[in-house]
Amino acid sequence: MRSRSAAVLAFFITGALLAGCGGIPTGGSPEAGELVDDEVEIEIGFAPQGPRDGATQEEIVQDFIRAATNPQGRYAVARQFLTDKFADEWDPNEIVLVRSSAGASTKVSDTEIEYEFTTSAIVDADGRYKESSGSSTLEYELVQVGEEWRIDLAPPGIVLSDGQLDDVFRQYALFYFDPSYKYLVPDVRWFSNQSTVASNVVGALLRGQSGWLGNGVLVSAFPAGTALGPDQVSISSGVASVDLTEEVRSASNTDRDRMRQQLLASLSSLANVSSVVITVDGTPISVPDAGSGNAVSSPEVEALPLVRVDDTFGFTSNGEVTTIPGISERVIDVAGKAATLARGGKRAAVLGNGGVYAIDSGDDEPLRVDRRPGLVPPSIDTSGYIWSAQRSDAAGLRAISFEGEVHEITSSLPEGARVVSLDVSRDGARILLYLTTTGGPRLAVGGILRQDSVPTGLSELQYLPVASGVPIDATWVDDRTVATLARSGAETSVTAWTIGGPSEPLGELAGGVSIVGGVDGTDGLRVLTGDGEVFQPRGSSWQLTDVVASFLATQQ
Repeated sequence: MRSRSAAVLAFFITGALLAGCGGIPTGGSPEAGELVDDEVEIEIGFAPQGPRDGATQEEIVQDFIRAATNPQGRYAVARQFLTDKFADEWDPNEIVLVRSSAGASTKVSDTEIEYEFTTSAIVDADGRYKESSGSSTLEYELVQVGEEWRIDLAPPGIVLSDGQLDDVFRQYALFYFDPSYKYLVPDVRWFSNQSTVASNVVGALLRGQSGWLGNGVLVSAFPAGTALGPDQVSISSGVASVDLTEEVRSASNTDRDRMRQQLLASLSSLANVSSVVITVDGTPISVPDAGSGNAVSSPEVEALPLVRVDDTFGFTSNGEVTTIPGISERVIDVAGKAATLARGGKRAAVLGNGGVYAIDSGDDEPLRVDRRPGLVPPSIDTSGYIWSAQRSDAAGLRAISFEGEVHEITSSLPEGARVVSLDVSRDGARILLYLTTTGGPRLAVGGILRQDSVPTGLSELQYLPVASGVPIDATWVDDRTVATLARSGAETSVTAWTIGGPSEPLGELAGGVSIVGGVDGTDGLRVLTGDGEVFQPRGSSWQLTDVVASFLATQQ
């Protein structure tokens, strides 16, 4: 029986488990939570009960699954349903299966119960979330202890309903650097509301970024092999004390300061942490200000929409357009149809007559850098490369310098895929690609691989589970969220997707043709219709603004 249960679980994990974790490399806006101290139990609002006298085998299994929604005391209530020996062996942190349907228990032998349900998502041992639908069957073996039934074998992990996930777990961002160390980029994880959550966050941070963000896409300042020390993590009055192993003593002043930045960004969403003290064996180590400056997380942009109105390009407010010196007139000169403005407002990539143009406010003339037909609106990364692709050929993705030097990008994009839109994240570390394929629409996020800052390829692609519908456009909402615009029938719908979290429908409107992100999360989204009207979200609906434009431009 034990080998058969293991096989059932192994089959499930093989089909649906999340991507692996990359190790620590050798080479957002945080959301405030309540104060957390590792010595304080966290309230979760409900208290499942222990075993009932005389409960049947089916009731024991059902009540055990229900009790495992309470993580307090290392799932102490749930362990009451287990034999003494197995209570020490069971690992509730191995995996979370999120069910979208009510589970059903079936007795398959005198001592065996099967529990069946439909899954909607999975959270792995390091907190990685992935939407994944399918049927799951878990097996339990029971024995009698005295006159009561107890579970002597169960798969590792727990089962939660869609609604319970938000009660029992919370979303946290682990922060790593882009290769330039100018930006802190989130890797979203989910951890249960236990008193050890601060230590769980830091432990996962030290084990390294998700696999698709490895291989130099993102880097960590922690020396290889760094782990939590015996004192773990404690938080008091906004100060996080993080005990680490001896490896950090060999780090340079610059790397110690960068370690502090990673810890502060990763813990600030947990408990209003305003400062971090790094210790080794409980003794603080010096973390001098290295003078390198703090990295930016979730870069902000101008709140006003960037648009073309007739023969004017710029930021619009109250019916007036404020032009950008050295940029606006050149966008009009090339008959711009779409544009992305680089951070700082001194450069732009423009889709105009005859191709994609690089516009530099310090140059006399725009430079046409891509003459291929059928190009999608281009994007710009933080290293000054323009990203361009033909709609008909996803394999032809290019990164082009402002001097016109072309770099072909290698990737695992599906053969025959067509590009609907491409957008580099504001931190320059990732790219969003909305595709049409023979298997339907695909929404992919990939890490950007570089050599000496030059883009060379994309990491393993992460596909977000978009539904059917005709893809129209996609955009970055913030550093961890993207949004899609798709058509179904006469309506166009907007959906937000957390990279490493669930999706959220944002309503429908008629005739949408493009979407751009701005500030304030999804509230900063703007949708342009075929009539030139611009809409903004208001609750679950879309409200017409006073802006009328030829196109909406993206701000990096």
